[in-house]
Amino acid sequence: MQHVADILCQMFCGWRLILSKPMLLDLGSGTVEIDALTGQCMFQNKPTPQLPIAKDLLAWTKEELVSHHIAIAGVIRARIAAKLIFAQVRWKIRTAETCFADDGDARSMKLHQCTFDCESEIAMDAVVYHSRLREVQEWFLGWPQH
Repeated sequence: MQHVADILCQMFCGWRLILSKPMLLDLGSGTVEIDALTGQCMFQNKPTPQLPIAKDLLAWTKEELVSHHIAIAGVIRARIAAKLIFAQVRWKIRTAETCFADDGDARSMKLHQCTFDCESEIAMDAVVYHSRLREVQEWFLGWPQH
């Protein structure tokens, strides 16, 4: 189950987050919580529409439990909380790997920068598994477009 706790943080900060980034920008800085057993999402302790990443976390968690013959009813809690800190930076001072621009002079463009402080928790009876991950990501203003 420690593996599940570790992977939840890694998945939240991974490529699957791309479709959730516009919604996260709309929410702004604060803490997002996702129940990995139900897919329910909260922002600053208030219910919020389900993020696309929540569907991925829910599906993966259920598949992982089934593949290890662990009854979902045996899991008291499976959640991830991610503190988001947004900023805008110029291309010249970027600090993380950045998604590519299609055209224009990228050096004059502004980027969204988000620091993710993720914590996951899996609770089963008297045993609780925790994981943490901190990551900084940057992407161009207006990207991704839908």
